[in-house]
Amino acid sequence: MLLIGVIFATFFAFLCSASSNNPFLVKPSISHSGPTNALWGHEELIDEEPKGRHERSKRAVARRGWGWQQPQQQYTWPNLLVSSEPPNDYLKMWLTSEHNRYRQMVPATNMRMLYWSDELAASAQRHADRCDFRHSRDRRNVGENIWAAPYSNYSDAITLWFQEVNNPWCGCNHAYKHCCGHYIQVVWAETNLVGCGFARCSGVWGLSGGYHRNVFVCHYNPQGNTVYVTGNGQLYAVPAFRWATQQQPRCSECAPDAPACYEGLCYMPEGYNNGTTTTSTSLPPEETTRPMDYNRIDETDPNENNRVQRQRSYDNVREPWRRRSEQELGMRRRL
Repeated sequence: MLLIGVIFATFFAFLCSASSNNPFLVKPSISHSGPTNALWGHEELIDEEPKGRHERSKRAVARRGWGWQQPQQQYTWPNLLVSSEPPNDYLKMWLTSEHNRYRQMVPATNMRMLYWSDELAASAQRHADRCDFRHSRDRRNVGENIWAAPYSNYSDAITLWFQEVNNPWCGCNHAYKHCCGHYIQVVWAETNLVGCGFARCSGVWGLSGGYHRNVFVCHYNPQGNTVYVTGNGQLYAVPAFRWATQQQPRCSECAPDAPACYEGLCYMPEGYNNGTTTTSTSLPPEETTRPMDYNRIDETDPNENNRVQRQRSYDNVREPWRRRSEQELGMRRRL
């Protein structure tokens, strides 16, 4: 029996060593999204949950003195970049669709539709090319999610970020926590622009083991994970969205610049005239063209007939983010 036990222990140790040396068995790593601190004008990012008001203030002042007051001083990295691979047009469409697919899963009254931003994609690609797992410092009002893995297929990155809400040890209450910051940024209702970048590296700064050689970064605007400091020194994390109810269904609190709704997401439709009527020059003066009807699609509406009727009125808005560019929307970006 002793001999059998020794053989089993040796075999188990061999399997453990083989698994630790196999890069394909190494799980991807994701960095947390730090919160925006409103006390410092949405500039400071907290790397860990503070333990008290005084400790937090000391770290905030120290960081501003080193990084934020001297933005011209950048990081210095070893040259780990192998190839920079920005997403092509197909991947841009897929990444936007994947983000919106997960945002549709959240029953919110004010969830905006996401659109692709080439400017955010350029900043995300710039940080991915650094092969750095730490969060970038040369951004303002821009959220950031980072993924790194031994393999280059980053199709699971958004899924991993979203699934943080299912972590039973986190207790994510749909507001910022260190353990679910990626999820909060993905479903932050006020965010309406996203851009991502990917790079292959010989190594990733900030990760040990040497197996994580692929970095995927997404930038978001406006930034989520907002945290306020209350009068008694406690931290208050702003909820990512407002829950839909029977009294306030999905899209019932859409912003004025995104008044229409597509499957639970607020957006600005093409040709929207803000409910005003226009007189046609080709018709007699007494005849006017009727305003376009953009009744909201509410999936929580118990009246099936109304839902089908509203669906018929949306023949021209099938996945509107595919046809609308950032410039057409005229959105004011706060980068």
